[in-house]
Amino acid sequence: MKLNTLITIICIASFSLPVLAYEKKHEEHEAPHTNLSDAAIENAKLTLATASAQSIRVKQTIFGVIAPNNNNIVHIGAKYKGIVTSLKANIGDDIKAGQTLAVVENVTTGTAFEVISPISGEVTARFTNVGEVVEQKPLFEVLDPSSVWVELSAFPENIESLEEEQTTYVYDLHHHKTVEGTVSYISPQMTGGHIARALIELPNQSGHWRPGMHVKADVVTDSFNASLAINNDAVQRLENNPVVFIKEGNRFEAREVELGRTDGEYTEVLSGIENGESYVVENSYLIKADILKQGAGQSH
Repeated sequence: MKLNTLITIICIASFSLPVLAYEKKHEEHEAPHTNLSDAAIENAKLTLATASAQSIRVKQTIFGVIAPNNNNIVHIGAKYKGIVTSLKANIGDDIKAGQTLAVVENVTTGTAFEVISPISGEVTARFTNVGEVVEQKPLFEVLDPSSVWVELSAFPENIESLEEEQTTYVYDLHHHKTVEGTVSYISPQMTGGHIARALIELPNQSGHWRPGMHVKADVVTDSFNASLAINNDAVQRLENNPVVFIKEGNRFEAREVELGRTDGEYTEVLSGIENGESYVVENSYLIKADILKQGAGQSH
């Protein structure tokens, strides 16, 4: 064999071997995963769930402020022109329907008559004093706080999916209390700031929801049954893709998933996992950290 031919064969072989090795490695590529002992699983305090069908209620979060329910406000005045001779209530007083708020003397007949509240509630304003001559003007404002309104500021991206009678969950900004209500009104007009007003009526027997309080509301804008869904806490990201860690014995595999609509607690799965597979929910970030650590070690 000639020397030039021998050199050519050796060169071809030397370049072919790495390519074959790469192709074999590529064919044997596995999804990112880690194996944990029973003790490691217990120490990590992993919680598991089974991928299954789930009823999902899609919500939109909108911010607003508590306002008085206009249907529960009354302005109480004197029937006839007269002089206020006595005041029986003041701002902040809790009163009952039929209770006397003031006594007024008719300037024409000299007869005294009582100014009576038609509703129970709290005196929120007083517009008169003893000795004042009154005629055709309110003397008191009384508010029944047993229900209030939430005035939501709905932007264009919100308003298209809002409808009256939709269920809402209202939270104070400190998450001390949550209450369920319904959308009772949606303004047909937008303000100059491209905001539409939407109202939610809330029960307020406890008095927690005070006018002027800032709140947020989750409005249920859609409800459907997802054929497959997972807990939102299970979703992590690897290489900027959403993944869920599937448990098979002591092996935890990062499975890339395509996600659909969510209600903030569960998200529908369009592809990536199968119904009935066991996946990690709480502390799934520990599995991610272990896989990333292994990848860093291999990169060296």
